Amino acid sequence: MKKLLKNITVSNAKLIRTVISVYFIGVLGFLIPYTRDFFVDLTVLNLLFSLVVLFLAVWKDLNWWHISIFILVYVLGYGIEVVGVNTGWPFGDYAYGDVLGIKILETPLFIGINWLLLVLATNLLARQRIENKWLVPVAAATMMLIFDIALEPFAIYTGMWTWEAIIVPFNNYVAWWIIAFVMHMLFVPLKFTRGYTVAAAVFLAQIVFFIIVNLKNYLI
Repeated sequence: MKKLLKNITVSNAKLIRTVISVYFIGVLGFLIPYTRDFFVDLTVLNLLFSLVVLFLAVWKDLNWWHISIFILVYVLGYGIEVVGVNTGWPFGDYAYGDVLGIKILETPLFIGINWLLLVLATNLLARQRIENKWLVPVAAATMMLIFDIALEPFAIYTGMWTWEAIIVPFNNYVAWWIIAFVMHMLFVPLKFTRGYTVAAAVFLAQIVFFIIVNLKNYLI
C-alpha cells in the first residue's frame, strides 16, 4: 500500500494550473454579487483543496516524522485558537462565525487546517530562497504575518470571524508572528526536496485573491 501511494504523481505544472484556475474562479465568484454567498460557503472546501495540492506536491518526501509534525502543528493551531476565543489571549477578543464549519469550544475544527496549510506553504517557499535553515523560520513567519494582514479584512467581510475592537488589535499580529515562528521551528528537522513552486503558487494565489476582494469591498 505504501509503495502504491508513493507512486502517485501529479506534475507541478498541472498542480499550478489547477491552483490558478480555482482561485481565478474564486475571484470571479466573489466579485459577482449573486454568487458571493455561494463562494463564501465553499471556504472550507478551498482550504482542503489547497492543502491537498501541497500534499500532492511533496508526497514522495513524506514519512511518519513529517506526518507527526503536521499533526502537531494542527493541534497547536487549533489549541491556541481555542484559548484565544475563550480568553482573549494572545490575539485579542474575537469570535468565529459559521463559515469555517463545525465548532468545538467555539472554535472551528478547520482552523487547524488553515494553520497547517500556511506553515507548509510558507516553509517551502522560504526554503526555496534561503539556504540557512535557521533563518527559514524567521522569513516564513514574516510571510505568514503578511498573509494575515491581507486575510483580516476578507475574514471580517465574509463572517469567518469578528473582532470586539473596531480595528484588529496590534497584539494579534505580534502573537501571529511568534506562534508561526514556533511552528516553523518544528519544521527545521524535516527534509523536503520538492513542492517549492507549487507552494509559491498556492501562497501567492491566496494573497492576490484577498487583495482583489478587499479592494473591491473598499472601492464599492
